[in-house]
Amino acid sequence: MLPPIKKTFLPPLNFPAPHQAVIFRCYGYVPTDRLARVLGCDEDAVNREAEKLGLSPANERTARLWSEKGYQTTIRNVWFLLPYEQIETLTGFSETELDYILKEEDFFSVKLGWFKPECEEIKYAPLSAEAEKATAKIKEAVMAAKNGREEKPFVFFDGTPDWGVARQKGGERIVHGFLTPCGDPLAENSEEYLPDTLLKAYADGGITGLWMHGVLSTLSPYPFKPSLCRGYEDRRRELNGLIERCKKYGIKVYLYFNEPRCLAESDLGKFSYLAGEKRDGFAALCFEKREVREYLFEAVKDLVSACPDLGGIITITMSEYLTHCRCRKETSCPICKNEPRYKSPAWVNNVFYRAIQASGSKCELIANLWAWAHYMRFTDDDVVKGIETLDKGISVMCVSECELDIGKNGVKNKLKDYSISNPGPSELSKLILSTARKSGHKTYAKIQVNNSWEMSTVPYLPVFDLVAEHLTNLAKENVYDYMLSWTLGGYPSPTLRLCADFAQKRDTFCLSDWYKDVFGKNGERVHEAVKRFCAGFEEFPFSMSCLYYSPKNLGSANLWSVEKNTNASAMVGFSFDDYETWTADYPVDKYIEQFTKLLTLWKSGLDILGPLENNARVREVYNFAKGAFFAFEYDLIHTRYALYKRNLSDNAERLIDLAAEAKRNAKAALDLIYEDGRYGYEASNHYFFNERNMLEKLLNLDNFIDEIKKQKRSQL
Repeated sequence: MLPPIKKTFLPPLNFPAPHQAVIFRCYGYVPTDRLARVLGCDEDAVNREAEKLGLSPANERTARLWSEKGYQTTIRNVWFLLPYEQIETLTGFSETELDYILKEEDFFSVKLGWFKPECEEIKYAPLSAEAEKATAKIKEAVMAAKNGREEKPFVFFDGTPDWGVARQKGGERIVHGFLTPCGDPLAENSEEYLPDTLLKAYADGGITGLWMHGVLSTLSPYPFKPSLCRGYEDRRRELNGLIERCKKYGIKVYLYFNEPRCLAESDLGKFSYLAGEKRDGFAALCFEKREVREYLFEAVKDLVSACPDLGGIITITMSEYLTHCRCRKETSCPICKNEPRYKSPAWVNNVFYRAIQASGSKCELIANLWAWAHYMRFTDDDVVKGIETLDKGISVMCVSECELDIGKNGVKNKLKDYSISNPGPSELSKLILSTARKSGHKTYAKIQVNNSWEMSTVPYLPVFDLVAEHLTNLAKENVYDYMLSWTLGGYPSPTLRLCADFAQKRDTFCLSDWYKDVFGKNGERVHEAVKRFCAGFEEFPFSMSCLYYSPKNLGSANLWSVEKNTNASAMVGFSFDDYETWTADYPVDKYIEQFTKLLTLWKSGLDILGPLENNARVREVYNFAKGAFFAFEYDLIHTRYALYKRNLSDNAERLIDLAAEAKRNAKAALDLIYEDGRYGYEASNHYFFNERNMLEKLLNLDNFIDEIKKQKRSQL
C-alpha cells in the first residue's frame, strides 16, 4: 500500500514554469528518454530546456548510475512535485516496486513524511517571452555557481588515503557495508556494493563481520503469500557467493532479521485467523499461533541449511516495524495482551536459535535487545526475565547508550538511541550486559563510531577521543565485541582501525601513541584539533527530536518560503518551518546557544587542521570535519529562519541577512560536493543532497530575498 495522498503546502518551484523544476532536479539523474515521457515531449526538447537552465549535457551512463544507486535522492527531490504515476515513469519502478522501496528500505516512507503530497501532473509547454528572460538570468546564476565544475557521484574510494593495517585480534567488530543496499541487497550482485577492494579495506581496518538486512520471506519458502518468496533460491546463491568471497578476508556475513513480518490485511486471505495486532491496514502474525512459530522455525532452518557458512543472524524483536503482537508498547491482540511483555521478544529468538541448532550450522544468533527498555514499558524485571528466558547459546547485544541520562545547558534528557556525543554505557545497558554475562551469554555492545544520526552526511566524524572514551567505558563492563554501525557508519575509516587497535591492546592502549601511529608527525596537531571537535560535539543539543527531525541532514536541500509552510518535519528528511518539533526538550534560545557553542569550538579545530591540509590523511579528516561544520551551521541557520518567520514583518531585515548566511553555507557545501563524491551519501538514504539541490537553494534564496523586499515595499 503506497502512502496516502494528502493535500498540503507545496514548497516554491523557483522557476518560471513547473516543467523547469522537474528538469532542473532530474536532468542527468534519470535517462533522458524517461524524463521526456514524464513531460510529454521529445528528448531534444528536454535537452534544449536543460541548456537554457545552464545545465551541462546529460551523461546517460551517469544517469543510469543514479537510477540504479541513487533513486532515493530522485524520489525525494520530486516527492512534493510530481504525482505517483509520473514518479513511477521517472524512476522506472512499478507501483509494486515503489511500494516495496518505500516500505522496506529502512522506512523510506517515514522519511518522506508518511504521506504523499497531492501534486498535479506536470507537462512541458513552451516558455513565454517573459519566462525566457527570467530563465536567462537563472542560467547566468547557475553557470556562475558551477564555474565549470561537475559533481563526482558514486566516486567513493579513488585516491583515498591508506589508513594502514589494524591489529586483527581481540573481539568481533561488525559493520554494515558502506554501499550495501537496505531493501533487497541479495537480489543484486554483491560485487557491485561489496567489491573485493572494499572487503580488503575492511579486513585491514580490523572488521570481522559485515551485516545486511534480510527479509525471511524473500530467502525461504513463504506459505502465507507465496509470491513474496519468488527468487529466494537466487538470493541464497548470491549469499553463498558473498560468504565465500568474505572468507578470503577473514570476514563473516550476518543477516539482520525483524520477524515475523506483518502482512496487509487484504493479503491474509485464508490465513486471516493468524492476524493479531492490527495497525494502518496491516496485521501482525500472532506469534502465539502454532503455524507462525512453525513457519519461522522451518524458514530459518531451511535458510541456514542451504547457507551453512553464514556467520550469524542478528535479530531485533522490538521495533518500528509491525512484527509480532508485542513489538510495540501496547497490543490489542486478545491473546498476547495477557502474556508477559518479554515473552514474544524472547521466544522469537529461541525459535531462531533452535532452528539453527536443528540445521547443524555453527551460525551465531545475536539477539539485539534494542528497545527492551523503560520507554517501551519494559521494567527492569521484564528485562532480566526476558534475558533469562533466552536459550543460553544466544549472544546478547544492547544499544550501549540506551536511556543514558544527560544534561546540556540546564536541560536534562534521556537517550533512546545511538549517540557519539554522549558515550555510554547507560545503567540499563550495564544491567543487560551483566545479566546476560551472569546467565552465560556472550555479550555485544551496539555503538556508532564513524557517524550517527547526530551527523550522518559525512562518512565519519573526526571525534576519535569520544569513541575511545566509549570503548574504555565498555571495557570496564568486560565488553570487547561490537556492532559498530547501523546502515550509516560503515565507511573504512581510521575510527574502525581505532576500535580494532583498542581491542587488541586493551589495558595498554594509549591514545596519544595511536595518533602518532596513524598521523605521523602531524599526530599531535591532529589530536589537538580533534579535542576541539570533541568539546564542540559534546555541546550538541541531543534529543530524539533534534536527532531525527532537525535540518542538518538535508541541509540546504531544505527550501525556504515566505509563505507559512504547515507541513510537519519528517524523520532525517524535510524540516520545513516547525522548529518546535526539532528543538523539543530545549527552549529555542538554548538550542541556538548549544549550536553556537558547538560551531565555535568546531571552527577552532578546523583552523588547526587547515595548514596541514596537503597531507592526504589529514586532508580527508579536514574535508569531513568541514562537511559536518556546514551541516551543523545550516541547522542553526534554518532554526533561526523558522523562528524569525513567525513574525516576518518585524524580522524582515534579519531574514535578509540570514538568507545571505544561508547562501554562503550552500556555496561552501557545493564546493565540497564538487571536490568529494562521498559528501552527503548514506546507504539507506543514498545522497541526502546533490549539486542540483545546492544550485536550486541559491536560486530559492534569491527569490526569498526578493519576495521579502517586495513585501516591505508594499507596507510603506
